Amino acid sequence: MRAYLFAFCVLACGCADDPAPAPAQSDACLSVDPGPSPIRRMTRFEYNNTVRDLLGDTTSPAAGFGAEEEALGFNNNAANLVTSSTLAEKYMLAAEGISARVTEKLSRILPCDPAHIGEEPCAREFIDRFGARAYRRPLAPGEADMLYAVFAYGRTIHDFREGIRMVIEAALQSPHFLYRVEFGAPNRPSDGIVRLNNWEIASRLSYLLWGTMPDDELFAAAEAGLLQTRKEISAQARRMLDDPKARDVTLEFHRQWLDYDRIASATKDPVLFPTWSSDLKNAMKKETERFIDAVIFEESGDLGALLTASYSYLSPELAEFYGVTPPSGSGFERVELDPGERAGLLTMGSLLTINAHSNQTSPVHRGKLVREAFLCDIMPPPPPDAVIVVPEPDPDSTARERFAEHSKNPACAGCHQLMDPLGFGFENYDPIGRFRAEENGAPIDASGNIVDSDINGEFIGAVELAHKLTGSEDVRGCYTKQWFRYASGRGETRADDCSMAVLKERFKATGGNIKELLVALTQTDAFLYRKAGGAQ
Repeated sequence: MRAYLFAFCVLACGCADDPAPAPAQSDACLSVDPGPSPIRRMTRFEYNNTVRDLLGDTTSPAAGFGAEEEALGFNNNAANLVTSSTLAEKYMLAAEGISARVTEKLSRILPCDPAHIGEEPCAREFIDRFGARAYRRPLAPGEADMLYAVFAYGRTIHDFREGIRMVIEAALQSPHFLYRVEFGAPNRPSDGIVRLNNWEIASRLSYLLWGTMPDDELFAAAEAGLLQTRKEISAQARRMLDDPKARDVTLEFHRQWLDYDRIASATKDPVLFPTWSSDLKNAMKKETERFIDAVIFEESGDLGALLTASYSYLSPELAEFYGVTPPSGSGFERVELDPGERAGLLTMGSLLTINAHSNQTSPVHRGKLVREAFLCDIMPPPPPDAVIVVPEPDPDSTARERFAEHSKNPACAGCHQLMDPLGFGFENYDPIGRFRAEENGAPIDASGNIVDSDINGEFIGAVELAHKLTGSEDVRGCYTKQWFRYASGRGETRADDCSMAVLKERFKATGGNIKELLVALTQTDAFLYRKAGGAQ
């Protein structure tokens, strides 16, 4: 039977055309160009969310699929989401398991009672409804018939339940479930641009803002043809950002962008840092997530607050670590921090810890974080013949003195002059992120310098650096670019110049409001259109 289902899953398919949004009209960008348009496969995050919302399965079956390969800092880059034979087998096994679990009690998933209206009519009603939700568009007549043939086979060899189970198993292996297959309608016959139809826009909205399939309201809007104008799409985006699922996506984006998950495997010298523990690591991660979530959805909502807020959300344990008065409750509550010591994400224990060595700080890693994550620079690897030697801790010197040797090596100086002077500004924070004024009895020199940016100049300490970054057009542009990469599943190209310009202008006009940036993403050519002929 597996061979039968596999053959079913690779059949070609189609979907109906709908009118689509009009092209963007601005002085600089009068023609539509969506840039490259790769077909998008679900990530593990999206797969788990989708089977939860489609069938109520909360077992996170995609955990066994294996990690996606990252590109440009994110794991949803379409070029890397290749379905190997191993992954195809895991999809098959997951489909078998999910279909078996959800059909244990058929009344939870059936829209009808087969004993009342008959097995065939009930099966067809289920197939029409389930198939449309699984494929995120109405089924074509041939598709419904194929799924019914699967049901009929299962019914013949066993019973009604087995027929329904096999329909679910087959649908979960279909390219129309695993991929966002988009056909749309021609924009103009000669330009090779495809306007996405209402159902395709609904899926783009739901996977961008929720990381899952559309809800009933989005499906209803698509069916009514109410996802054709930018105004209609914007209204849906704003509604969706008020849903808790939007919080999951913003956390997923920031988790990948800043890579703070690495704290789970961060090790520190137990002699130097006896308080370092799994509980402390978990608390640091939760602080970062609670802070990001609160800034975007409960506080001012802007990038500046992410970078410069002098408050955080701490547990009693973490408050003790930071040396501040603990919150009254046992959970993570808003706590004011010393504005001379802490400012937003860059001075949080999680980011400081993962960008340090086990027994000393790392100006290189901390400077590289700023360069790559916040300025979108790409730091090349060391020369092939370079001998990488991390200086050993020395009680008679500071980390700044030890790492300054990089700038004296001609083979290393070029890149390290971009990173190290930034990283030296973080020397007030030890390898686990505690604030310090001295190292080995010597006063900390936290002076730094930033070059090759729109905010070149000297600064003292990470707090001052954070405030400089907040005023940077380069930083706002980089944050916009990072979201574009995540939203599009690819890197930006020259064809995206107009879309990027509109996004940057909107982000600046709204004071760096992150939710407004997400709405703006849904208004770009890259979101509303695609190139004809599949991945390009």
